[in-house]
Amino acid sequence: MPTVPRSLFRLLFHADAHFDRAFRAVRLGLGIARPLQILPYRGWGTERRVCIKARVQEDRQVPPPARRHLLGTAMASYKRYATLEIPDALVRVTWQERTWDARTDDEGFVELWVEPPAGVEAGWHAVSLELVEPVDARHPCPRALAPVLVADDDAEYGVISDIDDTVIVTGVTNVLKRAYALFLTEHRTRIPFEGVGEFYAGLHDGRSDRARNPIFYVSSSPWNLYEHLDHFLAVHEIPPGPILLRDWGLSRTGFAPGGGHGHKLQKIRDVLDNMAPMRFVLIGDSGQEDAEHYRTIVEEYGDRILAVYIRVAHSRAGRHDELDRIAAAVHRLGVEMVVVEDTVTAARHAAQMGLIRWDEVERVDEQKHRDEEEPGILEDILGGEG
Repeated sequence: MPTVPRSLFRLLFHADAHFDRAFRAVRLGLGIARPLQILPYRGWGTERRVCIKARVQEDRQVPPPARRHLLGTAMASYKRYATLEIPDALVRVTWQERTWDARTDDEGFVELWVEPPAGVEAGWHAVSLELVEPVDARHPCPRALAPVLVADDDAEYGVISDIDDTVIVTGVTNVLKRAYALFLTEHRTRIPFEGVGEFYAGLHDGRSDRARNPIFYVSSSPWNLYEHLDHFLAVHEIPPGPILLRDWGLSRTGFAPGGGHGHKLQKIRDVLDNMAPMRFVLIGDSGQEDAEHYRTIVEEYGDRILAVYIRVAHSRAGRHDELDRIAAAVHRLGVEMVVVEDTVTAARHAAQMGLIRWDEVERVDEQKHRDEEEPGILEDILGGEG
């Protein structure tokens, strides 16, 4: 298949950007443009340097999370994806007595790395965001609070986890189930893997029961699903953490999502580089490229990786043999990669390594049995893998 030249993508990108600006200008002139909003994302970092991230776009007025019928869910999903981002908007960030200004990029994102105010302690903090430009006299100035995690220097380790088919049952290797999970389900009906909440809580608490080990969630899902995923973690009592997603759509260099998940590898590197010298536990699944990415990370950051857990997901023929070879390669580098069928097995191994307390294994097992009694939404509607 011939490669599409990047010059064509740049041309299409600029044409799309001009259309969006013209479309909003016309609607502003007609008085029908929606007000702007700032969507804050969970920031993260250390007492030395933190990342603050948000997006400026038109308010699509997505209804608050609730149980909806199928059509209502489909309409809410449409509104999440049919966004109109605002490039070159000026956002003012205020944290205690410190203030910074930043401009949004072509897709409406602002990402700002800053030094926290003096004396900021480890934990979650609320940082104020205010839209300075553009100004719309008919609507109030958009404001938001961005939660920012300052990791504790005394944390025992950090966790980097995939989301789809690692935390949430999505069936991402099945096209129909993937589409259904992305567009036609709400966070209250999506199902976590059995025992995940207690296992991640155990990792968060660590050996001491009060370690406050940070957990980072990395996914190929689009930023449009951020609020959806954040609500999912809260509803199912899974420890909150920064959620690092992917921008979908036309860019200067191509159209996403394309083939592969290399962007996840770069996000993992970013976390490791900015959280040095903290050591990490990596968790993923067998269905995509997590094992390959984690092997690369062990090659690059070997002495900072404590363990790798890969959950078995539905995958192509021969995948188990590939995982065995990857696990052997990781082991030769001095790190154990454990392929598990369920969360309890991973918890037992983590307890043996001294990553969590043994009493957490019992809690994971108890939650696993409770979760198994919950109906699987995707299986009820779509049947088994096919």
